[in-house]
Amino acid sequence: MFTKEKRLKVQMTIMLAIVGIGIGWLFAVQFKTTPSRVLNPVTPYLSLTQAQATLTRDQDETKNTIKALKKEIDESQAQIKIQQKSAKTMVEELEQLKDKVGLTEKKGKGVVVTLADSSKEIPNIDSIVHAADLRDLVNVLWGADAQAISVNDERLTNTSSIDSIINTILVDNTKITNPFVIRVEGDQKKIQKVLEDANALSDIKKRVKSEGLVFNTEKLDVTVNEFGASFSVNFAKTK
Repeated sequence: MFTKEKRLKVQMTIMLAIVGIGIGWLFAVQFKTTPSRVLNPVTPYLSLTQAQATLTRDQDETKNTIKALKKEIDESQAQIKIQQKSAKTMVEELEQLKDKVGLTEKKGKGVVVTLADSSKEIPNIDSIVHAADLRDLVNVLWGADAQAISVNDERLTNTSSIDSIINTILVDNTKITNPFVIRVEGDQKKIQKVLEDANALSDIKKRVKSEGLVFNTEKLDVTVNEFGASFSVNFAKTK
């Protein structure tokens, strides 16, 4: 049997062995981890450097992409401006053409001329208005740089006709009747001066004095309708 002293020695030996093993393990762990502690400051630096390089590359690519997109946008805007300018020019030209052929309503300063048959109870060839009188009047007005003319709200154009069939006066195949109201858009002073000229429309003015033919002029703001000539079918009657 072990004496008390021997048991104490055995216990002390075991305890020292355990302590020794523990100390050895600590040293071993410390030895293994020491190199990692030395490398730790370098690893984050390398990672940051790589991240910075990647970020710089991505930024450059993004800048290049944005630059390319901006170029495309600028080119597209330039094309749009060219197309808009072209479209605007075409619209303006179209409006000018429409205006020339009388397809737009005209408003502005002008003169209203009233030409009407005499009030004589027994009319004669000189006391009534003829198609030729209206043609003469319109020609004088065009000569005074009239911008737009209508006769009884029928717009006249460069190709309009004023004719008569027996006692009926036609403007572009549209029947018009006495009195004849001619609206003229243009320079009021110039138009009025021409109309008051003794050498202009001398036959009409002569008949005004001799037969009572009505010929009045007035400076007014006028509206000349757009061209809308009717055809003879408008006046056909069904049986």
